[in-house]
Amino acid sequence: MLAALVPAIGQAQAQGAIEGRVIDAAGRPVVSAEVSANRPGTTPAGLATTDADGAWRIPDLEPGRYRITVSRPGYRPSRQQVEVEPGRTARLTFVLELVLFTLDSLVVSGPALSISTVDADLGTKLTVAEISLLPTTLDLRQLIALTPGARPDQIWGGASDQANSYSLDGTTVNHPGLGGAFFLPSPSWIETLEVRGLGAGADVGGAQGGLVEVVTLGGRNVLEGALRSAFESHRLNGSNLIPGEIGRELSRRWELDGHVRGPLVPDRVHFALCGHVIRQGELVPNYLADRSGEFVPQPPSFRDHRGLAKLSWKPGGRDLLEGSLMGRRQDGDRIGQTGYEAAEATERLRQWNLTGNLTWRRIWSPRSALIVRLGGFVARERLDPYNGSAVPGIELLTQVNPPRYQNAPVRTLGAPSSLGLTAIWTRGGRFAGLEHEVKLGGEYTTGSWYFERRRNGGMTWRPMRTLGFDPGTPASWVYPDAIGTGWGGDVRLDSDVRNAAVFVQEQIGILPWLRFNPGVRFAWWTGVLTPAAGPRFTAVRDHALEPRIGMVAAVRGQGGIVVKAHWGRYHQPMFAALFDRVEGAGAFSDEEIWSYLGPAPVTPRHTFTLAEREALAAAGLFRFEEEIRLDQAGRVEQYHQPYVDQAVLSLEHAVGSRWKVGVAYVHRRNRNLVALVDRNLASNYTVVDNVLIRDRFNRLLSFGGQPLVLARLAIANEDILWVRELVRQGVLLSPNYLYAPPGMSAAELDALRYNPDFVLTNVPEAMRQFGQLQLRLDARYPTWWAAASATLSTLEGNLNVVTGPDDYTTGGPGPWVRLNEQYNFFGPLNNQSRFEAKLYLGGLLPARFRGSAVFSYATGDRVTPTMLISGLLTDYAVALPQAANPAVIDTVSFHPFLFRHTSGHRIFIQPRGSYRYQARASLDLHLERSFPRGRSEVVLVVDGFNVLGDRSVTGIQTVVNTASGLFGSDYGRVRSRVLPRTLRLGASVRF
Repeated sequence: MLAALVPAIGQAQAQGAIEGRVIDAAGRPVVSAEVSANRPGTTPAGLATTDADGAWRIPDLEPGRYRITVSRPGYRPSRQQVEVEPGRTARLTFVLELVLFTLDSLVVSGPALSISTVDADLGTKLTVAEISLLPTTLDLRQLIALTPGARPDQIWGGASDQANSYSLDGTTVNHPGLGGAFFLPSPSWIETLEVRGLGAGADVGGAQGGLVEVVTLGGRNVLEGALRSAFESHRLNGSNLIPGEIGRELSRRWELDGHVRGPLVPDRVHFALCGHVIRQGELVPNYLADRSGEFVPQPPSFRDHRGLAKLSWKPGGRDLLEGSLMGRRQDGDRIGQTGYEAAEATERLRQWNLTGNLTWRRIWSPRSALIVRLGGFVARERLDPYNGSAVPGIELLTQVNPPRYQNAPVRTLGAPSSLGLTAIWTRGGRFAGLEHEVKLGGEYTTGSWYFERRRNGGMTWRPMRTLGFDPGTPASWVYPDAIGTGWGGDVRLDSDVRNAAVFVQEQIGILPWLRFNPGVRFAWWTGVLTPAAGPRFTAVRDHALEPRIGMVAAVRGQGGIVVKAHWGRYHQPMFAALFDRVEGAGAFSDEEIWSYLGPAPVTPRHTFTLAEREALAAAGLFRFEEEIRLDQAGRVEQYHQPYVDQAVLSLEHAVGSRWKVGVAYVHRRNRNLVALVDRNLASNYTVVDNVLIRDRFNRLLSFGGQPLVLARLAIANEDILWVRELVRQGVLLSPNYLYAPPGMSAAELDALRYNPDFVLTNVPEAMRQFGQLQLRLDARYPTWWAAASATLSTLEGNLNVVTGPDDYTTGGPGPWVRLNEQYNFFGPLNNQSRFEAKLYLGGLLPARFRGSAVFSYATGDRVTPTMLISGLLTDYAVALPQAANPAVIDTVSFHPFLFRHTSGHRIFIQPRGSYRYQARASLDLHLERSFPRGRSEVVLVVDGFNVLGDRSVTGIQTVVNTASGLFGSDYGRVRSRVLPRTLRLGASVRF
């Protein structure tokens, strides 16, 4: 083996290299420029892409003369000749000249494809040229869907959007309370969009899912700009709204978007200004019987204003300062409608945010640079009722889609903020006869999240659905002798987070065709809470190492066939949802249902205070019915930050300079998932087998044509003990109910205990495991480009998030406190298709037309039927032999009081992932016609979305015991379909 290595090492010593920087006329680095080295009459000997400092390097070149070509959309290609000498590195600097910013020039100057032989990072990058030709979208996240194996909210199997990390011009913009992106710019403001995370080095942190890096447009030495307007209307579009289904569609949308950028002082100071105004309305089907019309008469509407200002200053030959300020103001009226809300029971949205960034770059040489960034954001968001905070809402007592009247039940306030500092030093050179490039850096981010949820009027009227119900006549609410009321469920969370790390990432050239990329990241995290009553305290803290190791082998020449392998550990950044259930936080309160037994109120605006309710309860005029427990919290034990272990293996092959094919396998496993755990969970519940489910009129519910029978149902021992005490006191006497699980002896009942022991900790049983096989194909030509991918994926586990309730649960502490939520909870997770295929292409067409097409196909996501426990709305029974005649089987109901504290628990009635939604296919088209006018152009644009008219279902009502009106079930009712066939018309002026 050593003998085989000696010639290779000798060959490396005899070879040379070329490195350098690419800058514009102002001296600013040109990012993502393509650099190729060619010898006359041969295929490219080397390919490289400039980094954030404009630096590039092509190693392992045979001695001789080379022609170096540098190209970048928006700049004129540049070429130089250079002589490569054995064992030496030639250095070049390219100054690119700007060209007129039109799409023709952008596409024609499109760079050739290259395969990085420097690092093991896999991902996708979209440039301004490609984004400009894609079907116009208002949400930047939709561009993420072009990445193989990724979705806008779940990148490579990540645990929902909270597992992703987002950066804007290098500044982290993750939500400090909920995780995921806080705010992203309009797609038309983007210079580059890169999705990373597979094989990412130690310089990448906080990306259990993916890292989305957005770079916005900056000023150049040419004054240029654009003004664009677009319009769409439901009168031009198709519709996927079907009578009887829940959903909403666009009614109208108008937008005006523009930017201008250029020099204030040529070669020194440059600016960019962007603005975007959006007006939008929606159509929502009407499902209130007392309201006429196919659609709600006062539908949701939105007004959105966005702006960006960016300034750069080059004080000398080595330094560059850049700053940006981005803001947004969004107002929404009558939002959140499902068709079951009266206009006065909807909500008003008021939201604003401000994001700032300041960057200093210092370049000493093409292989030595420093970047320091300071940035953050601040925001406020309110959802307010239309009738003020003193008027109670009216919400019928049903499991889902409760009709609402008079006022919104709750109001909310959210206030996130964040401030971060990052420094990265890059240094390259030879050491011990090997090529090295090292990145040393550190980052520190502090954030806060204040959230408040309050019940309007202090309570909500929750009458049963009855014949003759009139929201304006409280006397019609009484059934059978009471009116339901809702209390509690308030939230107050005041939290702070700190995320910090230092890292070192190496790239080592071992042999001419082999590079190793070792790296390590040391990170620490802190979560702090400030309760309403009590001092501020540290809730959780942790620190850990994140080792990463990668290998890149060019086994068949530079860029011919490249094999990459990488293993790494990636921790989740700290956010408030990880520790909001720490003991002492006091963040949540239980939601209770009480029956009012007094005379019907004179006015529907009548309300009771908590003290009045207690006094009336003592007089027998209020009765406690059931409680959804939301306030559970526990001490912290052995807390460690969640992470994912990731292994990636890929093979890429460049076919000439225009085509690239690749195959990759990704394996991810989440570990240290965080949850609130009841150490005594098993002993706090008694499990009953084969429980029959009936509605509140004692009619059997059916599922799949058969009576619905739960294999297991857990009853809280505290309810069993409390019901036994009521029986002992003679309060409960009816022989028609079961007051305890059947078959239990008096001694067994006496031995029951309810002693919860809550701890916030890591749960070894909580798991998520993801595997994906990717096939990729890319092509780049002077006048067109294309990309295609196909993926096979598996995603299994029992928790679809990093922490907290998953997407089948509306709230609560989760399955390690609620035993019922563990039944059937392991299986294929949703929001992931078994097979997905994507194809997009774009370019120049005859007669000054330009266009693109995006096609996608996906097999259906997984879905599972569930049941929500409620002793008020559902009857639970078992089949028992009669005492007098065991041959006769009776169906006997459990008393509703046995489910007072398991109300709201969710049960999977089939193994998780038992069913799939139907497959879906979509084709989006973009076509535009250019009309040049001197140094400007007028462009007419037509965008078509879902032109195939697909109507696939993407969401249904999964709860089987939901009432549809007085009788029947809402299970299976469609809640969402793919967006309908849509036509968007637009025009723009570019100069």
